[in-house]
Amino acid sequence: MRVSHQLLLMVFVLAGLCSFVHTYVLRPIPGALQNISKNDTGVQKAVLVGTYSFNNKSNDAFLFKASAVDDAKRQIVKGIRYVLTVEISRTMCRKMGNNKDLSHCPFQTDSVLKQTFLCHFEVWSIPWMKAMSTTYFNCHSSDTLK
Repeated sequence: MRVSHQLLLMVFVLAGLCSFVHTYVLRPIPGALQNISKNDTGVQKAVLVGTYSFNNKSNDAFLFKASAVDDAKRQIVKGIRYVLTVEISRTMCRKMGNNKDLSHCPFQTDSVLKQTFLCHFEVWSIPWMKAMSTTYFNCHSSDTLK
């Protein structure tokens, strides 16, 4: 009988420990940056917004689009702040063309024209106002990082 009381006590202690871990360790801290899936629809929209900002500021004759999302985080504070590490590569679409949709722009195949940048994008989203804008971006040529 004594063994069953000890076993029951141990089960209660373990259950309490599991509850503590779930409540205080596994739960994200409100307002903190949290990892998020790179396939999340909000992340994909934020990547596009960041890439459009890069394209609008660059003097390149060609448009760039995301070739990889390396890291994605979000922070919920009066909207959603996305913090992204994205690789963008030069496409075959020229800026002066009618290319509003980057998904129809294939990547450069000419080895001389191929170029990739590693970018840090911060994008602010206010979903209830259907507003999204790039608040910060910094890009470096991948060639200089090797």
